[in-house]
Amino acid sequence: MAIADGSGQGTGPTTRSHRGSMPTALVGRWSFAAATGQYCDPLGDCAPGSGGSITFTFRAGGRAEYSLFQSSLVAGCGQVQSLRLTTGTARTDGSTLVFTPKSGTYKSFNGCRPDLTGNWKLAAEDLKPVSFSWQLDDGALQLVDPTGEASGTYNKK
Repeated sequence: MAIADGSGQGTGPTTRSHRGSMPTALVGRWSFAAATGQYCDPLGDCAPGSGGSITFTFRAGGRAEYSLFQSSLVAGCGQVQSLRLTTGTARTDGSTLVFTPKSGTYKSFNGCRPDLTGNWKLAAEDLKPVSFSWQLDDGALQLVDPTGEASGTYNKK
């Protein structure tokens, strides 16, 4: 069931809780990925490369998760990877989606600088609310992040 008006903004049924409201069509797992370089040969043997992915999971009651995975192959040095995971709440207000992280972790593997490899808990200053412009377009979620980090076209998984 489509819940978008002519502009693509969510305007249909929402689920509500003490945490906020989430349009039913947004509930689920949404992913966006980007890659550079050649990852696999015709036989399916894949080499490390550079790229990343972002995933948002929105739950009916307003709970939400965000993950950002980044990977770079640094010539003469090795693979550098990071994973940022945050959990919190999300709500919409017209064409604005607000994600408010409550807790999170940052994991890193750094083949260039082993001293930067590890797991860290995110500090309060790293858990600020983020507002996005959003719309649904032919089953895809379009997000515009003012910082540019999470802007893109997300597909439901």
